[in-house]
Amino acid sequence: MDQYKGGCNCGAGRFELGAPPIWISACHCAPCRKRTGSDYGISVVVDESRIKEFSGETKTHTRTGDSGNPVHYEFCTECGTTVRWHLTLIPGRQVLAAGAFDDMSWMEILGEMYTSEAAPWGPVGCDAARPGAPDDDWRTAMLEQAKIRFGG
Repeated sequence: MDQYKGGCNCGAGRFELGAPPIWISACHCAPCRKRTGSDYGISVVVDESRIKEFSGETKTHTRTGDSGNPVHYEFCTECGTTVRWHLTLIPGRQVLAAGAFDDMSWMEILGEMYTSEAAPWGPVGCDAARPGAPDDDWRTAMLEQAKIRFGG
């Protein structure tokens, strides 16, 4: 289970999952681009019950998402690494930044969203892709693919 461990850049914050994620996706929205300094952010969506450990001090930045619901980003107070965020739109789940994991070799991006906002070189090319925000059909496709890939 070492593959499900991670933390911030300086090591002050750490986390561990007790089970595989629900799904992994790429997001090309402007806030994810700005958060990562790249064309997209990779989100590892997990049920809160799968968080085995989360330690270290974080600071929270809240913004309003396209849905009108708040998104709460947590980042390390020492090095500024974004470690996780909570979307009130999907209660009982958290999103971990894929780049915060110690080992990313097991990860597979199953879908992507906001592809209409991607740079020309940015889209990953996933079968499950949305030009904008995710909808119920996209989420269902993510869950189905995750069951195949991660045994979800």
